[in-house]
Amino acid sequence: MAAHISPRLCNSSKPYNIVIVGGSYAGLSASLALMALKGGQTIPFAAYGNYSHLRAAPRVQDLRITIIDQRDGFFHTVGTPLAHVSPTHVTSMWKQYSGFPKLNRPDVTFIHGTATGINCGSQTLLYNDTHNKPQSQQYDYILVSTGVRRKWPIVPRADSFLPYVKDASSYSQQILAAEKLGVVVIGGGKERPLYYVHFEILFAGKVKANYPKTPVTLVHSRNQLLLNEPLPEEFKALSLKLLQEEGVQVILGKRAAVDELPDQTFYVKFQDGGRLHAGLVIMAASQASSSATFLPLTYFWLIYCDLYRLRLKGDPSQSGRMFAAGDITDCQGIKLGSSAMVMGSVAAANIYSSLLHKEYKNQPLLLEDCPQIQPKMALSIGTNAICYAGGDAKVQYGNELVEPLFGSDMGWQRVLNSLGLEDHFHRQR
Repeated sequence: MAAHISPRLCNSSKPYNIVIVGGSYAGLSASLALMALKGGQTIPFAAYGNYSHLRAAPRVQDLRITIIDQRDGFFHTVGTPLAHVSPTHVTSMWKQYSGFPKLNRPDVTFIHGTATGINCGSQTLLYNDTHNKPQSQQYDYILVSTGVRRKWPIVPRADSFLPYVKDASSYSQQILAAEKLGVVVIGGGKERPLYYVHFEILFAGKVKANYPKTPVTLVHSRNQLLLNEPLPEEFKALSLKLLQEEGVQVILGKRAAVDELPDQTFYVKFQDGGRLHAGLVIMAASQASSSATFLPLTYFWLIYCDLYRLRLKGDPSQSGRMFAAGDITDCQGIKLGSSAMVMGSVAAANIYSSLLHKEYKNQPLLLEDCPQIQPKMALSIGTNAICYAGGDAKVQYGNELVEPLFGSDMGWQRVLNSLGLEDHFHRQR
């Protein structure tokens, strides 16, 4: 049911500032939902919930949104393999926030910085700016949507657009230079408490598809691809088959150590004494670390939160002012950009409801539940694609699925369209 808000405008007793730490999928979805609630418009992803309690809710005009992000733009994480492999896709995968007309408005502020701490008593977020100088930002409500920290080249190591372009462009040159000896992609890694897109599969497939003459080998520490993921066995077996049909050699069940040689080539060494000589090694194991060390409430590197209402558990202030969404939460299941965007929209609605409850005594506290999405996955494997939509759905695969599932940009334009961010003007800074 669409969540269209009453046109009734209300003056608040004070200005409200909602701070969102981390842009990307969940953070931008939340920002756009808050903008819609303030403007009496339908929120993004309204079809995934009820939101009937917001239909006649007051519109709080004195509401500001502050987004603090370590990057100066929205980067399509799933598109990393394509961005680092194909020079023609480098610039399009990073959209600077300043280039989105929809986000350029007086009540929305972007801060390029890194969160370092939080004072719940004074409702203050501490952060370092781009010059590494300590700064602070007051909040009335805060949403943590920083995702998780992954290593280069799974994600960019740069925090700004131009250094990212330089990095990604040089990486594709390294792949090109490795044509004779070939490229080895290393995946697997340690046991993870949650499930993530397997970048080793994406990288191996994209390298082979874009450089068909280059030998590509995927070395995986597990005996099966996608071993621990809650996916059908057919999906896992077909993922391996599609990789091999693309021309990727797959070595399973072997842990590897990498030595760089003086000529800038590599030896990939196995415990049984075997080794491979490679022109380039891509470390693509799906390991992650915390991006929210400024919060004390973590499990492994994830935030404990109410997985339905997305409020932080154990909030030291007991104020109900702290929320979380996206990959940083301890939500079970496969982490997807689509799920993160739905979570961001739900968190924004619940922040708005909490604000109304505190501001207007006759406004009941009604919170939206975050839908629990069944395990599902779609992978772009070279020139092919494979999809499992969850539940009793059949596993589908083939090159005819590439366009409807991913288009030519790993689904980037579909993400932007779903957020209503189709328009973007490139501005180099």
